[in-house]
Amino acid sequence: MPDSRRYSEQEMAVILKLAAERQENADGRAVERSLAEIQAIAAEVGIEPAFVTDAAAKLDQPRPRVGWLGAPTRFHDERSVRGNLTTIQIGELLDQARAELGLHGEVHQVFDGVEWRARSALGASILTLGPRAGGTRIALTTERVDQAVAIAAGSVGIGLLSALGGVAIAINVTDNALLASAIVAASAIAGTVVSARALWHSVAERWRRRTHSIVAALTDRANEMSQSRITSDTTNE
Repeated sequence: MPDSRRYSEQEMAVILKLAAERQENADGRAVERSLAEIQAIAAEVGIEPAFVTDAAAKLDQPRPRVGWLGAPTRFHDERSVRGNLTTIQIGELLDQARAELGLHGEVHQVFDGVEWRARSALGASILTLGPRAGGTRIALTTERVDQAVAIAAGSVGIGLLSALGGVAIAINVTDNALLASAIVAASAIAGTVVSARALWHSVAERWRRRTHSIVAALTDRANEMSQSRITSDTTNE
């Protein structure tokens, strides 16, 4: 393979992952490294420590619980930006979050950071802004249990229609009242569960993407403000 070929960051990540897996399989042991060591390795290829910290934090996030609806009702995403934000900058991010979600909410001081909580008919939204490892953590949690309950309740109507279909099936296949009742009940339950899962899976995916999108937008804005502040300080010097 010619040495002149250039690889994208995504290709580089795949190559390093495969190489690490092959080395592990070859010597039979896994190599464990500290966050500082990983940051030092990443720095050699131009990746900033803050992004490594961000990626490592993703591993510590608990997996969302998935119930009978087949998709989570709680969505979380978080990122970090370099430097500490001023009170005015935090206020701007809160205003942006309000605009994104269309909710006013309430702001509370939590330890060294700020927490914004808002609730609608769909559920609660919680935004946390606070210092972390020389930077600022931006975390958003959207809980949509209320919306999931509403969808599940609406699916009961579909379950009743399925029960009517079950009645037709029972009439044609058996004269046993007990077996007929079981067929009708199974049709109703199956119709409710299948329709609720199908509907909620689509809704959950939209909320997962929206939560991710809002955090990304807030992070971009925070980076812009942080960079503007650094440029202003440099100019004043």
